Amino acid sequence: MKFKDLSFINGKCQLDYNYYVLSFSQITNEKTYECAVFNRAKLPVDLPGVKTEKIKNNKWVKIHFTKIGVEDMLIKFWAITGIKDPKQLDPSEFYKDIF
Repeated sequence: MKFKDLSFINGKCQLDYNYYVLSFSQITNEKTYECAVFNRAKLPVDLPGVKTEKIKNNKWVKIHFTKIGVEDMLIKFWAITGIKDPKQLDPSEFYKDIF
């Protein structure tokens, strides 16, 4: 899957990787995207080798990605899950960002 294949609805795109949901949010007026990873319990997770958040001043801060960074995440998730073309979730199915 490439960046051009993603469908952003109201600046958000979420991909279903069976056990995980990969969520991208477009930063308003910028060409960067925030990323979060959720499990089926709808809780954010940390995966080895996949940096999506960092702690700054005792607060969780999302890492911003460019289009190339988004494609790198898609490749990593393909390697982790074996799913090359994940299902894109409809807005009614979106996981809420708790950060």
